[in-house]
Amino acid sequence: MTTAGRVVTLFTCVFALCSCSSTDELVQAPTSSIYLEQEIHITDSALYFDGEKMPDVREALASNDSPDDKYNYMYGSAIVPHGDAIKTYKHYVFMTWYRGGKHDRHVMLSRLNTKTGRLVHIEFPHQHTGLVGRWWIGETHNTIALGISPKDETIHLVFDLHAYNRNSDTGGNGSFKKDYFRYSYSVAGAASAADEAFDLSLFVRDTSEHSEGDDDYKHLSMTGSEDHDAHAKLTYPKFFLNEQGDLFFYIRQGTSHDGKGIFTSYISDGVWTSFNSINKLNVKEDGLEFNWSNYGNMKFADGKLGFAFQRRLNNKTDRYRYQNGVYFLYSDDPLGQSAWRDYRGNPIDLPLIDATPALVTEPGDWVETQQVNGVQITGGFDWTITENGDVHIISRVLDRENKHTVHLHHYKPAGHTEFITTSDFVGADNLYTSGGNIYVIGLENGQPYVERASGGTNEFERVYQGTRRSSNFTKGIVHVKNGKLYYYLLADGVGDKRTTYLQIINLNDL
Repeated sequence: MTTAGRVVTLFTCVFALCSCSSTDELVQAPTSSIYLEQEIHITDSALYFDGEKMPDVREALASNDSPDDKYNYMYGSAIVPHGDAIKTYKHYVFMTWYRGGKHDRHVMLSRLNTKTGRLVHIEFPHQHTGLVGRWWIGETHNTIALGISPKDETIHLVFDLHAYNRNSDTGGNGSFKKDYFRYSYSVAGAASAADEAFDLSLFVRDTSEHSEGDDDYKHLSMTGSEDHDAHAKLTYPKFFLNEQGDLFFYIRQGTSHDGKGIFTSYISDGVWTSFNSINKLNVKEDGLEFNWSNYGNMKFADGKLGFAFQRRLNNKTDRYRYQNGVYFLYSDDPLGQSAWRDYRGNPIDLPLIDATPALVTEPGDWVETQQVNGVQITGGFDWTITENGDVHIISRVLDRENKHTVHLHHYKPAGHTEFITTSDFVGADNLYTSGGNIYVIGLENGQPYVERASGGTNEFERVYQGTRRSSNFTKGIVHVKNGKLYYYLLADGVGDKRTTYLQIINLNDL
């Protein structure tokens, strides 16, 4: 069928036949309470950067299209799945992706109806813009974040952002004009529209004076008014919900050496509240010696709006190459407008100027080197709170001088006032919770695995190890909801178009 000038492809997937040959194959090991319910093929056309990683940004910006048509890139090669790319609502699973190959690059939204088995793909007119507008250089910061508001069943997408603004150096060499912020949203009820009606016509066109025509679904603002400063220099978009069903949006504003976390909540009709700031930019003007940027993650868990981060201090002579510290703060206000506290429950003022009041611990103390830039703390950082109130944070620290990596687990059982830190932790990039348990979820030998510990403990055990059915996987994005793990997976392959799957794994937590 055709809608709004775009072709929308509809597929039907009968679950008993989808990537699994029999009902018996859907059950993992009979000794495990966790089992694979379904594996669903999503697409064979996910965009992938199959060329060479460019040595630096300057060379990449000065380069021309690769003569062999390989898709060269900066930062990472896998753009699908990436970032905040999967959500569930009712009996639907939503996934975002860019369609390959290199000369396609369209923004895509897929919805799986787990009752009918139908998988519907919507193609948006926008294409991956590449590194600062150089479409021939792939850019893995340019993710597609996805949010669903249960209050009016609207769908929200923010995409293709990496600290862009109107300046020529970060504004696509002038090609972005004013559309360096890219936001699309649907009409009310779109999330649960009938399978045959789930198409581009559900999304709201941009009719502002900056509209690029009938094919423009990119809105320049989330707050209802044109404010380019508020929507510039943004990276790492993420949507999430509180327990009352309010939809939040979190993103970092600024740069790697002077960046702040900002968040807003959805009102209606594509309009959000004004942005709130976790920390302040340019704190040198407030008397601090160095500016700093936060690398963190905002979530709503156990009735609290929480934020954990690591600080990147703009100090070129200390022993920290990038980040240092583990910091945590939370608000008892479900909208985060007040009542912010440190992990001990003491009041804390926002925006933070000095990060110290939110400090939990220093991972750098777990390595020996004192060399300048000898301590590297990047990746392997996440946090969660169980439904019982146990707070868990993970981090990773590399001693570059002694070539030694330490994986740390910081946890505060419910009722305790202080965190416990242990290096007796296998390490992970992300941490999840379901019920009173915490989970480490990843890939081993190309297949998903799950490790579980009771909240407030460090007693992890392997409770699930997938076996090959369709493919080996090289990357995955996890979403956990209502006792189920939704694993959005990239299959091993070649070329600038790759295959993706969704696995639904029952955690048996409810």
